[in-house]
Amino acid sequence: MKRKILLAALLALLFLSNQLNAQYTSAKEGIALRYLAPNHLFPISESLDFNDFGTGLEMEYIRHLGPALNMGVPFKIYKAFLPTDEQGGFQQEALLSLDLLLQLKYFRESNFIYPYLFAGFGGNLEALNDVNFAVPLGVGLNFRIQEHAYFSLKGEYRLGLQDLRDNLQLGAGLLFLLGEGAPERPSKASDADGDGVPDENDLCPAIPGLPALNGCPDSDGDGVPDGEDVCPQEAGTAALKGCPDRDGDGVADREDECPDEPGHPQLKGCPIRDADGDGIEDEADECPNRPGPLALAGCPDRDGDGVVDDSDRCPDTAGELKLAGCPDTDGDGLPDPDDRCPTAAGPLSNRGCPEIQQKDRDVLTFAMNNVQFETGKATLRQASFQILNEVAGILSRYPDYKLRISGHTDSVGSAASNQALSQDRAQACYDYLIGQGVAPGRMSYIGYGETRPIANNNYQAGREKNRRVEFDIYLD
Repeated sequence: MKRKILLAALLALLFLSNQLNAQYTSAKEGIALRYLAPNHLFPISESLDFNDFGTGLEMEYIRHLGPALNMGVPFKIYKAFLPTDEQGGFQQEALLSLDLLLQLKYFRESNFIYPYLFAGFGGNLEALNDVNFAVPLGVGLNFRIQEHAYFSLKGEYRLGLQDLRDNLQLGAGLLFLLGEGAPERPSKASDADGDGVPDENDLCPAIPGLPALNGCPDSDGDGVPDGEDVCPQEAGTAALKGCPDRDGDGVADREDECPDEPGHPQLKGCPIRDADGDGIEDEADECPNRPGPLALAGCPDRDGDGVVDDSDRCPDTAGELKLAGCPDTDGDGLPDPDDRCPTAAGPLSNRGCPEIQQKDRDVLTFAMNNVQFETGKATLRQASFQILNEVAGILSRYPDYKLRISGHTDSVGSAASNQALSQDRAQACYDYLIGQGVAPGRMSYIGYGETRPIANNNYQAGREKNRRVEFDIYLD
């Protein structure tokens, strides 16, 4: 019975819109009425079951914003099966819904099909006391059945901002577009200024003009309408917007500082000169206001490396042409400004710095597991001195690298005491390396306590691995 009543209402609305919309030629607003089928169980069951769909009614107001954009405000009232847990439990509830949507459309009035995409934000009211919010995303497809009436299909997936509230909604119904009436056209062409050009074609309908200029006047007879003529009382050329040019140098007399002597536009219509006095005429001088040699087209090169200053990345230091005028002190093919180690040759992949050899990396890995301390203390055992000496030797061979020392413990004892012990042990290694001649500014230390285990603390072997000091060598 409800479906018969709904169908009758839709047919009545369609008939009424046909009577109202017959006068319209454009559409700025619209109203849609759709039958709604919501499914809140689909995201959990991951399958479409007809019995999972509820029923409802959607009424949507639509506003035209631009050639490709609409705003939609749908209001929905429906019943649905709402999930109560992720194992398939549900209960039936009545819901109210209100959304604000933006529709990205492809629409022309003469088209039979009117598709669009939409997205927005909305809220649902459950059981008249529980509000949850959602982000609707979907697609719509409208089929024209009359001038401003469409059969409307709509599908959306609503991303719920609360748990168990994602849902699928399908809708079908009618869309009616509303618009303003078409302006009346005059029965015959009018000519208000009597110049023989109909007003609809006259660019100057209130001022008598020339048919050749679409009804606009030309006071100086130079073929440029007065409205576009910068010099309407002096005959000129179209290229200069109606202004004269006595010396024909392409600079209008009103802007030409030498109006009777052909000149150059860059010199405000005056003859070409040698402004910087370098013996090269300004026309051929790429740097007319700065003296430079003929070999460099008149541009300066203050470091004398054959690269003009404007193109020289290092204009005060002689360099190579292939390196944009910059030097390469270590000869590794990377200019000094880009070289992280300008005095030590290295590959481009390492930005000009020498790479750490594998044998040196092995020493740092060995040191991580073999630097020893007195039990429960930050006192280095004598057996650790040799490996720390080797770490100091690595730093001396790679003067551009820095060292990060980090201390770690197992989980035996309190977290606070382990944190303090790891910090003290990292500092003990830091202090020892300073004693071996490593600059303090090249090193840093930190303790992580038991927070970064690399093995299982439940076993003796794992705890031994977790008690360690790591040595990370790096470039800034």
